[in-house]
Amino acid sequence: MAAAPEPTAVITGAASGIGRATALAYLASGCNVVAVDIDENGLKKLSKEAAASMNSQVGLEILAADIADPVTARRTQALSKRAFGGIDYLFNNAGNEFIAPLMETEEADWDRVIDTNLKGTYLITRACLELMLEAGRGVITNNASDAGLRGIKLNAAYSTSKAGIIHLTRSLALDYTGKGIRSNCICPGCIRTPLCERFNAEVGARKGKSGEEVLQEFVQENIPMARVGTPEEVAAVVLFLSSPAASYISGAIIPIDGGLTAGM
Repeated sequence: MAAAPEPTAVITGAASGIGRATALAYLASGCNVVAVDIDENGLKKLSKEAAASMNSQVGLEILAADIADPVTARRTQALSKRAFGGIDYLFNNAGNEFIAPLMETEEADWDRVIDTNLKGTYLITRACLELMLEAGRGVITNNASDAGLRGIKLNAAYSTSKAGIIHLTRSLALDYTGKGIRSNCICPGCIRTPLCERFNAEVGARKGKSGEEVLQEFVQENIPMARVGTPEEVAAVVLFLSSPAASYISGAIIPIDGGLTAGM
């Protein structure tokens, strides 16, 4: 009997931070990976790093594209099918931020965040879900951030987009779990990523402080673990949710935040 083919994971925002760590973790676990990101240079660095460590049974394909562009979803689907025969796991991780209260958020700023974070997630999910439904199996994990669980100052567009992702996840779980596709949502808090660094730098600039000063003050005042998380800690949860050990989990919203959103 021929061995079953290796499963395939699609990861958006795969060139850095949580996406990069998750791509490497999937490859190490024996999965093929389709890595999608607008940052072509970052994808090339990921490819070189992966080539040095992944085994010959798995493959990595990269796609430099913007998930806000509807064409990207179809390109992702076609590349996954052509290279690996289908899609088993989808990690919707790509996103961007805009640091401002609502009255400082122009329509173009709002559209950029919503089109990437929420509409882009919808477009990629719809294309990947089509292949999952054909196979009768799959796991979708969405990255919604702690900003989706609660409002955050200077973050009107971003928080709104992430709250939408939480409810999209719940809708997916209700509509497709019975067809073999589980959907869950992670909500990372302060994780050492480029997006987190940009956020803190911009907040710090408004306060006359460095980004690192703002971050450390926030950590000490609000995170029970009193530290920032790592992309690898988030990647471990994504892989768990994809695994048979999580076979009875669908529609879950899981904070990964050192206790940040547990309460006051």
